[in-house]
Amino acid sequence: MKTYNNNQEMLNDLKTLKLKRDISIEELKIVKNQFKDDLSFSSWLSSAVRVTTKLGIYNLAKRILK
Repeated sequence: MKTYNNNQEMLNDLKTLKLKRDISIEELKIVKNQFKDDLSFSSWLSSAVRVTTKLGIYNLAKRILK
């Protein structure tokens, strides 16, 4: 445990800890929004279209090469 020589040292540490806490909260908000965007319908739809396109190209190439 840290010992403080005066009130100013303690206040500086408290301010630093509060800023670190605020930064962590903002980072969590960003991660939450990114996660929400990843679960959105448009994200799922674009992924499905991308996979379907790749499968279509694969099947087309397979038929051409036969």
